[in-house]
Amino acid sequence: MKKILCPTDFSKTAARALDYAIYIARKTGAHLTLLHVVHLPIVDTSETALVASELLGEQLRDAGERLKAMVRQIEEMHGANRSGEFTCDYILKEALLIDLAKHLTQKEGYELIVMGTTGGGNALEELLIGSNTEAVVEEVRSPLLAVPGSAADPDFTKIIYATDYTPEDVKALYQVVSFANLFGACVDLVHVSKESTDALKERAQAFWDEVSGLFPETTMCIKEVVNKRPDEGLKAYYQQENGSVLAVLRRNKGFFADLFTQRLADRLTYQAEMPLLVLHEPK
Repeated sequence: MKKILCPTDFSKTAARALDYAIYIARKTGAHLTLLHVVHLPIVDTSETALVASELLGEQLRDAGERLKAMVRQIEEMHGANRSGEFTCDYILKEALLIDLAKHLTQKEGYELIVMGTTGGGNALEELLIGSNTEAVVEEVRSPLLAVPGSAADPDFTKIIYATDYTPEDVKALYQVVSFANLFGACVDLVHVSKESTDALKERAQAFWDEVSGLFPETTMCIKEVVNKRPDEGLKAYYQQENGSVLAVLRRNKGFFADLFTQRLADRLTYQAEMPLLVLHEPK
């Protein structure tokens, strides 16, 4: 991993996401960029345009000072730009977050977005951060690590991947295993079903035979959880097994995916109680 993007609105939830971004950058030697965008609504009179312009200037100056202070703190506390472990800078623009995130991931080589999401704290902060994270998940096809403000300190030892035993899961596991190997983490493949059947056990065995052969050097296991709700089953397993990150494949619209659908990834992102790595099925 070479470049990580961490959008911030200077909230406590965004600060928790930054902790995770710094952790990943230090472990991988990646370049970390803090991103803050300012966007004002379109105005239709010269008088309101002048006021808006002055307000924009104030916001940009204030945000610039805060971003500079954040980078200095990261340098002093974590050795960024000094020790050689990793580098850090910031981007400040008047833009829409989605548009800029798309450009940076598609054109500038950013491979991972790390940003805060809902999961506790100020209600307004949850609304703003939650909606921004959901919008980025929806529109930007780069892997995204959504971190709730209540998340524990970063320590990636166990990655839990929600699987439906499909060929798309096999493709996604190349990304999951690559991520896990950066930290020497194990990978638990977890399927949630309403009931356990012989047919499901056969699918699970066939899937395991395939993936265990593809990733022989990664510590992996496969588990079936019986629960009527996939999100509840995954959360329960995550807590029971002391997971570090829950990884979910967000499938394309219209793709038949049994339990692990696009809606599951969206629901888990919005109701985040654990760090969630959202991957995208190739178009």
